[in-house]
Amino acid sequence: MIYAILLSIVIICSTVHLSAYVAAQLDPNDPNTMVYMSVLVSGILAPPASFTLALYSNRLIRVQEQLHELAVADPLTGLYNRRAFEELYARESTRSNRTGQSVSLVLFDVDHFKAVNGKHGHAGGDVALRNIAETIRRTIRYGTDETARWGGEEFVILLGETPHEKAGHAANRLREAIEKMDLTYADQSIHITASFGVTECQPNEKLVDVVARADKCLRYAKKQGRNTVVLHPKLKTVSTVKAA
Repeated sequence: MIYAILLSIVIICSTVHLSAYVAAQLDPNDPNTMVYMSVLVSGILAPPASFTLALYSNRLIRVQEQLHELAVADPLTGLYNRRAFEELYARESTRSNRTGQSVSLVLFDVDHFKAVNGKHGHAGGDVALRNIAETIRRTIRYGTDETARWGGEEFVILLGETPHEKAGHAANRLREAIEKMDLTYADQSIHITASFGVTECQPNEKLVDVVARADKCLRYAKKQGRNTVVLHPKLKTVSTVKAA
């Protein structure tokens, strides 16, 4: 924005000086000549200057958008990163407090991911994580739900206008979609399952507390045999399908 302002100043100064120079060459004693030249020079310079300024501003906006995307996105999956999700939660929590609408959080973890990396290498593991991210995008509601890579093979989803029971069913649909993914890397099949913890956010509750509660459910899901969705507060199991 600063550079655009400076460019505008340069264009204005150039117009004034060029008008004065041309007027002086034609008739330095006639004040109307300066006026005529100002209009003429402005008419000549304004279109290309405006086009250049608009082009520069457009490029500047695109660069700013790219920088913002790099700041909030996880480079591997393209999902929001942890810092961006924290900001999203704060905004959604404030909105929920104002409207009284329920908000739920889903925390899930890929089962036996170290074994996936051990068998297929980190490149194979990256393929699995990117495909999980795509599966999440296809499963969640656009404009209502937000998701992020929480760290490593762990993901988090914020479900707007959703109580924990409905969030549990949404998580189970995602669990089934992940289990059905047909992944291949280096001519080898990769089978993935995930375990889920689901909880409803309380008014004015800090994200760290919500995640801790969801993580408790997630750990319980692991103990139940993985490939399972568990809800807080009663550690209710939505799905008890055993991991393959």
